[in-house]
Amino acid sequence: MKFKDKISNLLDKDFHIAEKRKIIFIIPIAILVVAAVMMIIFRFTLGTALNLGTDFTGGYSVDIVLGNQLTDSNYQTYYSKIEDVFRSVEADNGKTYNVRISGALQRQGSGDESSIHVKYSAVNGVSENEMSKVVNPAIISALENKILNKVPTKIEFDGNVITVSYDEVINNFGKGSAFDELKTAFEELIEDYDGVSVTSIEPDGKKIVITCASEIDSATVKKLTSEIRSKMNLRDIYSGEVKGGDLVGATVSTELLFNAILAVSLALVFMLCYIGLRFQLSSGLACIIALFHDILIMFAFMAICHIEINSTFIAALITILGYSINNSIIVFDRVRENMRSVYSKKMSPEGIANKSVKETLMRSINTTITTLIMILMVAIIGVSDIKIFAFPIIIGLLSGTFSSICIAPSMWALFQRVGKKNKENFNIQPKEKKSNKKSAKPSEIGA
Repeated sequence: MKFKDKISNLLDKDFHIAEKRKIIFIIPIAILVVAAVMMIIFRFTLGTALNLGTDFTGGYSVDIVLGNQLTDSNYQTYYSKIEDVFRSVEADNGKTYNVRISGALQRQGSGDESSIHVKYSAVNGVSENEMSKVVNPAIISALENKILNKVPTKIEFDGNVITVSYDEVINNFGKGSAFDELKTAFEELIEDYDGVSVTSIEPDGKKIVITCASEIDSATVKKLTSEIRSKMNLRDIYSGEVKGGDLVGATVSTELLFNAILAVSLALVFMLCYIGLRFQLSSGLACIIALFHDILIMFAFMAICHIEINSTFIAALITILGYSINNSIIVFDRVRENMRSVYSKKMSPEGIANKSVKETLMRSINTTITTLIMILMVAIIGVSDIKIFAFPIIIGLLSGTFSSICIAPSMWALFQRVGKKNKENFNIQPKEKKSNKKSAKPSEIGA
């Protein structure tokens, strides 16, 4: 049997979805229980149950202005360096802070105004005063030292001579403050090497030539190379600046959260009104429950994976609500048609729900697969901002398909069972055609 025939036979089967509603309802409940457990774990280990972004909690932002040095080919490299800086910010008091970046890093501007915008949350357990006076200055200083400074482009060892080269941005700096800074840095790092003594350190155009008293062994060469690259870097006056420490106020965050909840609530109310008028009130209620299912499942997976929840997630949430309700309406359109069929008087609510799901199953699967392919491609090859948007969309697509096929029809059948006294008065009977024959008079009966 061909694969296509196997799929066709599988789709022709009646899975009795409405009758298995208890099993169906257990699946989302189990996911929500797992999410609740993970939230409790994150609350005690990371200090926060949900990974809320600065859009909701408030925080800080910083701009690293790089100008023409920021290009299409190297911006991802800068992203990685910036993330490394935030993971290990060390202040003047010797304390190390693990600062959490909120959302994706954003590339802004062009030409001389090209910059990278970073939003980050307040460190857990650190007061606002400490953030503004200790942590933020440490972040700016670390970014200036590790992002804007010029590192050696080439380090060469030839016997007892070490040559440290820099790129064209640093011109012939000669014997001045820049040279003195590099000389001092090398003298400080060489203090830990007992077998290495320096006889001279001289500038040579874009290079620093260091002459030692004796030849340097291979083991020392490897260690010295690493230390020179990390400590003999020079501030590049042409590389830009770091502007930052701006506070994102709680008032803006609260307003954004309120607007997000209001938008979702209004959407659900209008959907309920439309479906109730277009089909049945029970259909509308079933659809709204299915949408609540999608919202909860999306939140659950964001909580389980501890992925940041920000305004991008709200956009993904509203997108999925529209997608899911469309699938549910298709199913209930078939429900209405099947209820008007002459065969409906012999069918139970579960039978009508199953028949409607079966007739729309292939369409729902095809729509989900085609949409999922596009979103997966975006998640794989898209920029970081789009990838953050893609994950909740993928979860929402799967959840919305499940709810429109399983949750909504099952709830509708349950409502019909609860709302009707018996199966006979459940159905919408088709209209009977009027007979043209006149009824017999009582006197004519038995004549």
